Amino acid sequence: MFDVGFWEILLILVMALVIIGPERLPGAARKAGYFVGKARRYIEGVRSEVESELDVNEFKRMLHNQEVQINELQQQVKAGVDEVKADMPDPVSSADILSESPSYSFSDEQDDVTDVSSVASSSVSDDSPDNASDAAQTDSTTSKETRSKDTGPSK
Repeated sequence: MFDVGFWEILLILVMALVIIGPERLPGAARKAGYFVGKARRYIEGVRSEVESELDVNEFKRMLHNQEVQINELQQQVKAGVDEVKADMPDPVSSADILSESPSYSFSDEQDDVTDVSSVASSSVSDDSPDNASDAAQTDSTTSKETRSKDTGPSK
């Protein structure tokens, strides 16, 4: 953090000797050492608490586990893609497609839809109320004839 070299330390010691004096210099040096040690221990404690809270090793382990899972998934996806490629037929050239299949356009599809709708409308018209009553009368006549044959002549 601070770039303190030999000459800076020597200058601080000479100034301390001049300012404090030779009698009190050993006690001042002892107190300075005590406070520097106390500051270092405090900083180390804060750093260890922050490190334990963040638990860097736990994050590293989780990151490693995630990387392993990602690699496994990539291998599975690659195997699936290879399997699908193996199952697919050989590619067909555009010349083969043009020569073998009949042409088909969107207008042809609309004609097919029109034909289907006309068939559907004719079947709906067959179920009109008049035709439905005729069908009901035919069914009732048929059922009466069947009953008369089973039971004999009616009285």
